Amino acid sequence: MKQLPDDTKQELSLQLQSVLRKNESSDPASAVKKAWSYNGRAGGAFVGGLKAHLLGDSQLSELLFAEVNPNARMGVAENTVSHDNSFQYALFSYALLLGYQDQVDESAAVLLALNIPNDIRFRAPPEFYLMLAHLWRGETDAAIQMLDSIEKLESKKSEFYIQPGLSTLVRGVVNNEPSLMKEGARLLFDKHLHTTKYFRTALENNHYFCEPVTLLTIVGRKLGVDVKANIGDTTAVLKTKTFSPIDRPEIPAKKKFEVPVDLVPPCFLKKRG
Repeated sequence: MKQLPDDTKQELSLQLQSVLRKNESSDPASAVKKAWSYNGRAGGAFVGGLKAHLLGDSQLSELLFAEVNPNARMGVAENTVSHDNSFQYALFSYALLLGYQDQVDESAAVLLALNIPNDIRFRAPPEFYLMLAHLWRGETDAAIQMLDSIEKLESKKSEFYIQPGLSTLVRGVVNNEPSLMKEGARLLFDKHLHTTKYFRTALENNHYFCEPVTLLTIVGRKLGVDVKANIGDTTAVLKTKTFSPIDRPEIPAKKKFEVPVDLVPPCFLKKRG
């Protein structure tokens, strides 16, 4: 993968410092909406960890990632809205991405016990997390049975997370079929890169990796399937504008920074607990 250009390093460093200042100044324990505040702190630590990883600072990245799970758990503990399980989905997703397997086990069991398909979402629709929970537990037949509803979501123009290729990738993982894995991942990558190419402002953190493919790579490994080895090249060069133009008047409005990335980042394929 290409090295970060110097101007990109400067931009991402400024973004990282902004995240660190925000997290340092927040105190979820004294917030009015504690659940949202803890979840926001978890999200900030996750974003900071990813930015530090992109900058090659693995020590800082791991320190920030270590803050994610405890704060996400507190978000769940402080939630008082019975129909809002988005905090559970966030905890499950972060635990998968950061390799906390005991937490993934616990969260998968909780989500399947809740089984609320029309719930408030955390990035993805609830159906996606329920399917991942089934896959993680080795309940592949139950996961396959959910693909009809997933495929309906793929065809909706208003759905930005579940995109064509997801159900193909799931079938490839379940059947350990390399051609299906490669086809599904390529469709998801193409859509992901198309979205980032036409993004008019600075990229959001979830644009720097392809979350659906990464999550399915992680659950695939639990099933004994090496998804990443079967889907080919996962690197790409993205382009982002400055995150805060008002703080960087010296940057031309149309200036874009090149960001070489791995769409299935190695920092999310590690076991941490």
